[in-house]
Amino acid sequence: MDKLERAVDDIRRKWAPDGRLAVFEISIAPNVGAQHAAPLLSGITSSRDARDALRRLANDAELVDKVALIPDKVVDPAAIVTAALAPLLGEPKVSAPRVSEVLHGEVVDVLERRDDWLRVRAPDGYIGWLNGGFVAMGPTDWAADWGERATARSLSADILTTDGRRRLPTGARVAFRRGVVELADGQRGAVAAGNVRREQELRVEARHLALPELAQKWYAGAPYLWGGRTEWGIDCSGLVQAVYAARGIQLPRDSDQQFGHGKEIVMASDGAGYEAGDLLFFAERGRVSHVALWAGAGRIVHSALSRGGVGGDRLFGDEPRMVRLRESLVGVRRL
Repeated sequence: MDKLERAVDDIRRKWAPDGRLAVFEISIAPNVGAQHAAPLLSGITSSRDARDALRRLANDAELVDKVALIPDKVVDPAAIVTAALAPLLGEPKVSAPRVSEVLHGEVVDVLERRDDWLRVRAPDGYIGWLNGGFVAMGPTDWAADWGERATARSLSADILTTDGRRRLPTGARVAFRRGVVELADGQRGAVAAGNVRREQELRVEARHLALPELAQKWYAGAPYLWGGRTEWGIDCSGLVQAVYAARGIQLPRDSDQQFGHGKEIVMASDGAGYEAGDLLFFAERGRVSHVALWAGAGRIVHSALSRGGVGGDRLFGDEPRMVRLRESLVGVRRL
């Protein structure tokens, strides 16, 4: 059995190494239902390559194959977030930790359903669970149609509809035409506060602002929230992902995933050679766990629990928390 379990783990490491981006829940157990029956290989995976490799393993080892590939064709394949935002959780229960968020108007792929809970793949590839009450579900072409029309983004907008005032975080997706905002649930209204801008306009603006300046403009003072992506609460990698997305550059969700992108820049004890918008990565216990935007003149902009949220800090200052932070610097990347 140990040899088979190692073979299964080899398949996981090859085809589904990051559990945030792929589902691989496989077990080997005795086949209790039949005397002298071969062991049972069972579970689910979202990787077709992993499923094929497991099928070959089952055949070679004479195992009973009960591995399913998700998404399950029984469920609608797509969902659109109709709430202001939907917490993406690590397990299908309210008390589970938040791992990320999906925002109003974002389209997610539905992988499976368990009662009121959906396991989904977010637009950035991140996989987690959300409650079905946050979304509307439907076929792929329905979701694609919304995606083609929802080319505007909220900037802390309040939308006044016939059913009342709807508040949307920065980054929420809406359709916008001739001053009328269409929400993901079909309601329409006018902007009562904040702003709604077409995505292309925002990209032009983002290219004319240094990214640390954009981060401060949109998110300064936002509280730190693990898994957060908005001005209502945001973490370090969520902030970096959001401001780069404003320029049309897609980054993974977490800081250790982001560390693999861009060009490596030689680290300098005084920041010499760094450019505004470079990403500074910091590690804890041997793993990248924090990311910040270089703002120039020795300053960084980041979302940190130690400062309560988003703001600027002097990386080379004498403050104890900054001394600890710069001692944990492990890399600088430029996109």
